[in-house]
Amino acid sequence: MPLIKRQVEPTHLSRGVVSDRITNELECVTNNTLAGVIRQLSSLGRHAEDIFGELYNEAHSLFERSNNLQSRIDKLSDKVTKLDSSVEEVSLQDINMRKAFKSSVLTDQQVVSRSSIPSAMNEIYNQCDKPPALNNLSKYRDDGKEGLKFYTDPTYFFELWCQDIKEQTEKIKREKKKKVCIDSPTSK
Repeated sequence: MPLIKRQVEPTHLSRGVVSDRITNELECVTNNTLAGVIRQLSSLGRHAEDIFGELYNEAHSLFERSNNLQSRIDKLSDKVTKLDSSVEEVSLQDINMRKAFKSSVLTDQQVVSRSSIPSAMNEIYNQCDKPPALNNLSKYRDDGKEGLKFYTDPTYFFELWCQDIKEQTEKIKREKKKKVCIDSPTSK
């Protein structure tokens, strides 16, 4: 199923019901269609503004990153030009005494989160139906579980992944234990 990021509204322009009191049906349908076209143009303009805003933010981010990279290249270029291999000799011991290079790359976490949703997707999400009020029935459950978790659970896939990782680590531990028991001198 495709996920629609932006939808131009209204989608159906001439599907309205004409009242019996209208004397000129053609004029009524024409007016309703023109009003729908104007609403579509308004919706299209709003989406265009949103798209250009996203493009501006992305271009600004790229500009900042490229400026940062250029300044780092300039600093490195200055250091390289100041080095003179004929004047300065570096011993192997001095090289080993220097600190190792450490990268300062920041890792993105929670890339798919509520704060990173584009505004158009957030608009569509807010138009969705709310889940039923199944938590009102939780007080009648004997096992203490929330009723809404049987309908929708946002943590389900994370918990499934955690359980899978735990099972894999337990399996690896058991295999290592078996291997140690087999390789130990007392078993021979």
